[in-house]
Amino acid sequence: MKYNNVIIDLKPLPVLEELIEDLTNKMLNLKHVLAGCYQGDECYADENLVEGLKNDIRMLDQVIERCYAQQELINLRSEQIIGLN
Repeated sequence: MKYNNVIIDLKPLPVLEELIEDLTNKMLNLKHVLAGCYQGDECYADENLVEGLKNDIRMLDQVIERCYAQQELINLRSEQIIGLN
């Protein structure tokens, strides 16, 4: 049996796009909360809260960067597979 109408789409899909978007939104929300802790140059929030927010923002930034790098690897792998066919 021969299939003449079969189309195989081997283009890389942005599988981590939704995760990256969610993490970015979370980081932006944390930055908004952190900005709300300040009025001018003065901080009106607890030091531990502010430091925790800053640590969370740094961690999310690192995770987002790793997700972008992983997506690039996925894309490269997909391109390599396409090149083999």
